[in-house]
Amino acid sequence: MNINEKLEYPVKILIVDDSWVLRRVLRGTLSQKDGVEIVGEATNGIEALGMVLNLEPDVILLDMEMPVMDGMTTLQHLMIHTPTPTILLSSLSKNGTARCFDALKYGAVDFVSKNTFFKGMDGAAHSKLVLSKVFAAAAMSVHSIDPMQQKNGSGALRKIREKVIFCEDCGNRQVVTKWPPKENSLKCGRCGDEISLLTNKRYRRMNFVTVIGAGESGYANILKIIPELNPEMGGAICITILDRPENVESFVQYLDAISDFEVILGEDGATLEGGCCYIFSGNDNVTLSPYSGNFCFQVQQSREADGFFPINQLMASVASLLTTRASGVLLSGTDSDGNDGMDAIMQWNGSCFVLSPTHCLHRKMASGPLLRHSLHDDLDEIRLAARIQKCHFANKENVITA
Repeated sequence: MNINEKLEYPVKILIVDDSWVLRRVLRGTLSQKDGVEIVGEATNGIEALGMVLNLEPDVILLDMEMPVMDGMTTLQHLMIHTPTPTILLSSLSKNGTARCFDALKYGAVDFVSKNTFFKGMDGAAHSKLVLSKVFAAAAMSVHSIDPMQQKNGSGALRKIREKVIFCEDCGNRQVVTKWPPKENSLKCGRCGDEISLLTNKRYRRMNFVTVIGAGESGYANILKIIPELNPEMGGAICITILDRPENVESFVQYLDAISDFEVILGEDGATLEGGCCYIFSGNDNVTLSPYSGNFCFQVQQSREADGFFPINQLMASVASLLTTRASGVLLSGTDSDGNDGMDAIMQWNGSCFVLSPTHCLHRKMASGPLLRHSLHDDLDEIRLAARIQKCHFANKENVITA
């Protein structure tokens, strides 16, 4: 596929919002650019679903909070029956909210905050932002998503459940209220003996490491990839997301709740362990170093100086230590960070993969390695997860030591 493929114009847009004021503002914003056609307006989800079949829009601008049928329910129906690139409109669309990540998991490709329509941004800049999101969304391919098969990350968290354990020495029964626990052991309440908790984790060998790089637009991709992975494949996943630390921290909590992998916010001095997914923000200057037979992260806060590329740095560090037992992956992003890191992994005979450009909201991050190394350009998130898992399982009988 040609990643510079031109869009078909005009891009047809359906606006779905119960506020006539916001619909009018959107009409004014979108009419400033040639190549855009508003083919319809709906005031609730039920109206929208009927109009989608007749109008076949290229992009849907969908309000989250509406009467009759809200945006989340509408989105789920859309992604089952008529998958269409959808941008959510909401006052709750800050990247740190669980509801935002729910929408991305269920198929939304991006967000526009309603607040920016009325304050905090000049008109020209806001129009440019909205139009850029619309054109990026129109170039994407979206597939059917069945919400019944999605792991739920909001409400009752799937991972938080009780488990009963027994002390091998005295037989005392104890209840662990959050499983799996963050601690490796606890003391018996009766005899004081140490009780090992994470027995299964000891067999998840540190055999392989995959480093994933993504921009802010890569959250949706990660939400489709990591929950597909089986921690029994061994090894670890390291992810750098070029976004603010507070957003990344909220995302870590959400992703951990819907994944079998243990998802951890990366910290300085943390030991690389099998069955874990470590996530860092773009502000983190991260390298992997050998320490006492293991590998540990060294993390320093970056000052966002010119020329600082955190994905490149982490990939190059992992490649030099693990050579053929490392893989690199690039997802959606507006930055070229990751290009040199993928080069380093290839030079050490590791494996490299990129998400298909048609599944990237922004294609710049993946385009360089895709062209330079003639990588497959047809990997959606599910196929990409399968490739990652195959690399790990192929090396499962090996153990990496520093």
